[in-house]
Amino acid sequence: MNPANERPTGRPRTIDPDRVSLIALRLFDERGFDDVSMDDVAAAAEVSRRSLFRLFPSKAALVWGGLDESADRFRASLAGSAPDDDLWDVIRTAYAAAVDLPAEMLEVTRHRLHVIQANPALAVVGASTIGAMTDAAVRFASERDASPRDALQTAVRAHALAGASSAALFWWALHGGDESPVAVVRRAFALVSFDETRPSDSAGPA
Repeated sequence: MNPANERPTGRPRTIDPDRVSLIALRLFDERGFDDVSMDDVAAAAEVSRRSLFRLFPSKAALVWGGLDESADRFRASLAGSAPDDDLWDVIRTAYAAAVDLPAEMLEVTRHRLHVIQANPALAVVGASTIGAMTDAAVRFASERDASPRDALQTAVRAHALAGASSAALFWWALHGGDESPVAVVRRAFALVSFDETRPSDSAGPA
């Protein structure tokens, strides 16, 4: 049998990135992110080192797999909304769509969130994509209600929903049990209420 870091002979087999990611995240979660090498992952997944790096150029990439798909669902949900839908309900629905995961992705997502929480430095890897989602919400809101893009009210609300979604996901990973990420995120949004009776920042100071 060939060692995991050698190129196998014969017809190459197809490698499932989701399977490799799950194996890696189990190792990171059980043994610690810093204590698991890419060679360890390749050996556990029974793939060559070269194949592993072709799929995942770094250990951090193994942790953050799936984020782009979540961002795509978020943007698609915003784009698919009707003009007369309530603005902030549309944005809440988009965040819920972003975490609407197939059943086979629940375990890997839980491990992913455990690893990120235990290793805060990893957060910077996904920060740009997560920030881009918040920026998309701000742009969408300002275009929908014709408000300035730099309006304080719009920025605060968009970031509040982004923060609530993130907090809910980490809570789900630790305490969510059989509840779905979507259900937990929607429960979190119910705790973040917007006072529509207060004047917007465009009205100036009282």
